[in-house]
Order: sequence, then structure tokens, then C-alpha cells
Amino acid sequence: MANPLPHPLRIVWLIAGDEDAGAAQAVSGLAKGVRQMGVLPAAASLVEGPFCKRLRTEGVNVEVVAGGGVLPTLEGPLWRKSLKQLQIQRMSRNMRPAVAALLRRMRADVVHVLWPSMMPLAGWVAAELGVPCFWEPPTAQGRYLLRINEKILRAVVDRYHINILASSQFTARALGYCRRSPALLYLGADEQRFDPARVVPVKRGEIGIPDDAIVFGIFARLTPEKGQAIALEAIAQLPPQLGDTHLLLLGGPCDGAFAGMLRRLADRWDMGGRLHLVGNVPDPERYYGAVDVAINARVDAEPFGLSVVEAMMMGKPVLVHALGGPAETVLDGVTGWHVPEPTVAALRLGFERVIEDRSRWAEMGRAGRHRASGDFSLRKQAETYQRAAAAACNLRRPLDST
Repeated sequence: MANPLPHPLRIVWLIAGDEDAGAAQAVSGLAKGVRQMGVLPAAASLVEGPFCKRLRTEGVNVEVVAGGGVLPTLEGPLWRKSLKQLQIQRMSRNMRPAVAALLRRMRADVVHVLWPSMMPLAGWVAAELGVPCFWEPPTAQGRYLLRINEKILRAVVDRYHINILASSQFTARALGYCRRSPALLYLGADEQRFDPARVVPVKRGEIGIPDDAIVFGIFARLTPEKGQAIALEAIAQLPPQLGDTHLLLLGGPCDGAFAGMLRRLADRWDMGGRLHLVGNVPDPERYYGAVDVAINARVDAEPFGLSVVEAMMMGKPVLVHALGGPAETVLDGVTGWHVPEPTVAALRLGFERVIEDRSRWAEMGRAGRHRASGDFSLRKQAETYQRAAAAACNLRRPLDST
């Protein structure tokens, strides 16, 4: 749908200012994609934070809310979450005038928010300005006792007519408690950045990996829920006759307790020389050249799994825990392999299957790149989002004239 407005569409993300990892990439990537289509992306941050600086370096206009503050994180037992929810409501009411004034000055046509805790504020401001509001949850929503959180979110969505964007069919089903049906917006990988024909790969020798080794790679933060320890143990249990198998972990922190535990486990299982912790790097695309097969072993549901699509874009087959987004993006036996559960036994069987298919790795990698380029590119995501935003603006125009 064409832009119904007489000027380029202006989208303003309402952010906390300290976003990182997947949430940061969700905003950064889509902002880049829509800007290439003539849309004007901007961000209003509750506080000045490191993500503000990153967005500015990427050419996104970022302004900070006067008198804004950091909203509490909903963690801990239910009673503590309830107290924090009351605090969030109080802070949001206090910040409403300042946020509305800022977004009015920024001439927002669309308000976009990620965090559920910020949704009531974003919804109120969008309604005050007479513009549509989009909520794109970066994670699958957990379930509280008596589904209290679902009831609160549904009430906010209904009250402010918020448009929901789900990054996978799994996420859309998880949000089924909302009366407004979520629209599907798959995340997209940057097809120019993750192009094996353009990328200068890191050589294995630079990171201490033999050229003839079988290398599996996990590109994710070093946290237990990402499954690095389970993958490490599964590889340690593989029969030696299957080959010299190595595990490359890209992501940090490498000086934390979990990284230390991984090193100790590797030593215990005689994998000290086959575990490679690289840490955080500014150019992860270069490290796919050192990997034969990428892995997503997240132990809970992955809402989408952008690193999976980036690996596919780089021509690498991917072994995934088939729960959430990766079950949709990776075609079992075609662009990678599914494992039914995030256990050592299941992953070990998955690795054995991967090695049995070694002669097909290049073929599967080509199929993965073709699929990612067609269905999960940044351009495809931006086009889908632009149509949804234009349609929402078109629907809201009669409200503006009454």
C-alpha cells in the first residue's frame, strides 16, 4: 500500500536507551531497511543510553525525553512483579505529557514500541496524537499465575487499538490471548552485509582451529539459555571416528562465570583445545567462514532467531532446536536439521546426522541462502512493515478529521 500521507512516513521508536543484543538489532535493522525505502526513522528514548549512541552513529535521529526515567524490569516473584507494575503505571502517567510533547515535535506518524512495560505509555501517547501504535515484542511472553500478565496486555492492546507485530507464527500463536490478531513480520538479515561473495572471512588459523576440523558455531550471548553447555557436552560425546569436531562460540561475556564454567567443562571432557571462545566482535559475518555448520540450541522457545537467518544468508546449513522461529525458518533436511528437544542426547543425535550429511553441506548452504534472500531479508521485512504502517495510517486518517 502506498503512503497515504502527503510527506515521507515518519516512524518513531519509543526506546529505553539501554537495549542490546536482539532487541537492539530489531530496531537498528528495521530502521535501516525502511530508511532505504524513503521512510524517516527516529527514536525517542526515556533516558540517554548506549543504544542512543549506536543509533545516532547509524544515522537515526534520537531525542531524549525530558524528565524521563528507567522503567523497572518485571522480575522476581508475582508479588514483586505486581509492585513493579504499579510503579511502572505511576511513572508512565508522569511521563505522558513530556513524551507526547516530544513525539508531537518529532511529527511522528507511527509510534513503535518493543517492551511490554512501555506499551501503555506508547499506546496513550499514540492515541493522544491520533496516530497508530505498533507493538513488536522482542521475546515470547511468559505466563504468570492466573494469566494476569496476559489480561493486562490484552486490556492495553484493546484500549489503545495497538497493532501487534509477531516475528514468527509461533509468537503470533503465543499472543493469541489478544483480541486483535497479530500481523506476521519476520525479521530480516542484511543481505549486503551477510553476503559470502563480499565478506573477507576469518581464517581458521587465526583462531587456532585446524583447517581439516569439523567446526560447529553458536553466534549468541554466553548465557545458559542459549544452550552452549548442552552443545559442548553433546560434541564431547561424539565418537572420535566421526572426525575432529570443534565448537566456536561467538559472543560474550568471555570473562563471566558461565564462560569460566564452559572452559572447565571442556577441560573435564578433554575438549580444551576444541572449544574456541571468541567474544563479542563488530563483524560476526567474517566468522562464518571458519564454521561448517551453525547451531541454535536455545533451551526455551526462540521467538525468531536472527542469527539463524544470518547463517543461512552466509550459505551455512543450520542445526536448530525446533521450537519457535527456527522451526519455521530452517527446512529440515533441506537448509539444515531439526532436533526435537534441547537435550544432550537429542543434540548428539543431531550432530551425528549432520556429519552423515557432510557431502550435502554445500548444497544445503546454497538452499539456505536462497531461502533467506527470498523470505527473510531486510528488504522483505521493510517492505512488509511499510505496507502495514501505511495501512494503519490510512485507517487512522478519518479519526484525525473528526
